Amino acid sequence: MAIKLTEMCKYYGRGASKVSALKEINLEITQGEIIAIMGPSGSGKSTLMNVIGFLDRPSAGIYEFNGKRVDGLNDNQLAALRNRHVGFVFQNFNLLPRYTALANVEVPLIYSGVPARKRHKIAAELLEVVGLKDRMNHKSNELSGGQKQRVAIARALANHPSLILADEPTGNLDTKSGKEIMKLFDTLNSIGVTVVLVTHDQEIADYARRVLYIRDGLIESDSGIRKQIQNQQWSTDKRQGKVNI
Repeated sequence: MAIKLTEMCKYYGRGASKVSALKEINLEITQGEIIAIMGPSGSGKSTLMNVIGFLDRPSAGIYEFNGKRVDGLNDNQLAALRNRHVGFVFQNFNLLPRYTALANVEVPLIYSGVPARKRHKIAAELLEVVGLKDRMNHKSNELSGGQKQRVAIARALANHPSLILADEPTGNLDTKSGKEIMKLFDTLNSIGVTVVLVTHDQEIADYARRVLYIRDGLIESDSGIRKQIQNQQWSTDKRQGKVNI
């Protein structure tokens, strides 16, 4: 999986009321990265995540996913891409309160047309992966915040996505539960799942290998670009004999 955004913009409103949420964003994300997107409230973090995850479409610019342009796709085509490739984890969990943990994880599998017996099996296996084997028949309102977020992560994994998008995933959790959730994301990333986190919390961002900082709809800094420049300079110095190995 590869994501490439070129001169991408997102506007809301028209005329005098037009607001630029994202301004000429240029960004590349490769398979297996774990990235944190930071910035003040209203900076465009969540808007960028929504565009990357096919929840919203850019107003201008180019979006390439796996080498193919997707910015011109219709809603049904975007929904199909989203269901096949992306898992979402939200701050407020977005679980169905009257459903058990097992039933909540099954929801995206129902939309994908997976037969009942098979989706029960998949959901149970995923809940075991996130450490909730003994809680799968409890309703979501009987679970702690950390357990609810684990259910949400299991649900996000139901269709075997290549990309997980998490918007403030530890925002409603205590410190201990937050660290446990981040360790879980780290484990998923270690097996090749790309993870993009939106967060205000520097401690959470420290789990990422790359940090984007957004302000007023612009990428103000990208530690990945800085590392790339450093690596290029190291390679140049090596060729010129300035580096001792």
